[in-house]
Amino acid sequence: MRRLALLFVLAGLGVAVIAATALAARAHDNPRGVRGTVWAVERFDGGINTVTAFDASTGEVRCSAAIGKRPIGVAAPRHTDKVYTADERSNQLTVLAKRDCLVVKQIPTGPFPHHVMPSRDGRLLYFGEYGTNKVGVVDTRSDALVAEWTASDNELAKTHAVWITRDGKDLYATNEGATQSTMGTLSKLDAESGAIVWEVPIGIRPSEVLVSRDIAYVTVRNENKVKVLDVSGAKPALLHEVGIGGMPDTMQLTRNRKTLVVGLRAIPQMALMDTRSLEVRPVTLTGYGISGHQWLTPDGRYTFIALESTVTIRPGAIATVDNRSGEVVQTWDYPSGPWPHGLVYDREVLR
Repeated sequence: MRRLALLFVLAGLGVAVIAATALAARAHDNPRGVRGTVWAVERFDGGINTVTAFDASTGEVRCSAAIGKRPIGVAAPRHTDKVYTADERSNQLTVLAKRDCLVVKQIPTGPFPHHVMPSRDGRLLYFGEYGTNKVGVVDTRSDALVAEWTASDNELAKTHAVWITRDGKDLYATNEGATQSTMGTLSKLDAESGAIVWEVPIGIRPSEVLVSRDIAYVTVRNENKVKVLDVSGAKPALLHEVGIGGMPDTMQLTRNRKTLVVGLRAIPQMALMDTRSLEVRPVTLTGYGISGHQWLTPDGRYTFIALESTVTIRPGAIATVDNRSGEVVQTWDYPSGPWPHGLVYDREVLR
């Protein structure tokens, strides 16, 4: 009954929450063998912002809920049965019960909580506080903000995104400069104490960082590059700079580490980079504007990516791209807004 009541409330507020049987994929066949749930948030300031759960195979909507203003990131930490959204303009994280999208708590944070990443065991959630030079840390057992760590020695820096290593020992952060035209940095923090281990200049407006086996990939938005670094030593060493496309943002790495999937805040909206040859294949998703975040299926075959509508009176979308061919497999309308942004894949199938 509580779930039904919530749907009626959303409808009364002008949010078109579409029943699970009403939404189907619009293009091609469903990806083979894909099961689970895709969670996405919508950030358009002119409406009520929401989080929505899609069946990863069919695109059917499982549940949807109103959350805080301009949500940017979303995470579904392991072993929690909860979903967390970073509501940037409400200065909070919203906590929802995974099975029915019911809001169970809102966690006050520093200004502009941005991109989020849970630890591998799901016990801690890290996020950049984009209005400051800090990283926020939430304990998912108590759903409380338990730490705020300085990520840059520049007090005017803006921490954009974080990456926690698989063993939970090291935390990496990208920090924009005081303005979007000044030098930003990449920093490494001790994930136990929060102390800065090192901080190095990385480029103009760094966006995301991804670390795998002592290799770090950093998207530098205002340079249209991915920078590749060896971070195994006392200080990082730059290995490559790759022209990737317009305003690169979020990244995912396939399980075999051969393909880096990069979302672009321009058109083409996505790029596939061969990590050995450094060759880049652009992917254009026709009929949409810029992309938001993206996520891979467990086998690395497909990418789910959020796409903004070119006009605010039409819905945005979640597309599925075959990473081998670069073709769009299917596209789902976002049910209640034109600008879906944050996105995460979860193995659990909601019923």
